[in-house]
Amino acid sequence: MSKKTSKKNTIRLEISGPKITADKFTRSVRTFFDLINDVATDVAGERGAIEWIVSVKPGSIGLCATAECVNGSPQLGSRTVKVFENGIKAISKRTRRPAHFSDNALKKLFELGSIVGLGDKGLDHVRIGIEKSWNELSPASVAYVDEILGTPSSAYGTIEGELLALKLKGRLNFSVYDSFTGKPIRCFFGDEIYNDVIAAIRKRVSVYGLIRYHKNGEPASIEIEELSVFPSEEELPSFSDMTGILKD
Repeated sequence: MSKKTSKKNTIRLEISGPKITADKFTRSVRTFFDLINDVATDVAGERGAIEWIVSVKPGSIGLCATAECVNGSPQLGSRTVKVFENGIKAISKRTRRPAHFSDNALKKLFELGSIVGLGDKGLDHVRIGIEKSWNELSPASVAYVDEILGTPSSAYGTIEGELLALKLKGRLNFSVYDSFTGKPIRCFFGDEIYNDVIAAIRKRVSVYGLIRYHKNGEPASIEIEELSVFPSEEELPSFSDMTGILKD
């Protein structure tokens, strides 16, 4: 049996909505623990210094994670929770990059805050509570992470490459492997071109839309407005066909 820990060292996660899917629930919980573990590791300077003791809040979908010090100072747990609380507030107020939040932790916070905005109406709220205060997480509250991590500028354009790695959970998207860099580019699309996307799997495509770029100028993602499929080698005219056309 673990020793009793103070509620002051507890971080609470609560999600609510009329129709929370199992996927969104498990994704929220997994991302939450990835986030607090990353911050705890950075505060302590080593992995495993903080062990999170989980308890479930009755009457709702919520859980509590209480920081229990393994081998270090008894104050490490309360310090970790305080650092986490200050970080959440700094992001929502857009004041500064929070201390002890690595790039990975910031990405996890962004992911957790973006779950509410993934396109369906089954989940209304994701919030984190520490002591008596609650911090609502939403795409707007975590938007500052974009600026910290150097989220790319955007412009309309076209990307060509092979359509692979279709993902149907959350926002519909797939990856196109860029013809020039060979790197995957996330492509988001709507239901209106779903059948076109399915038909284009493993084919070379051209997608047009709003492209977001990394600081180094490489494309990061695109919101697709048009999709075209290049003909396969079998469908391309042969040299003799071309010469016949030219003779005509």
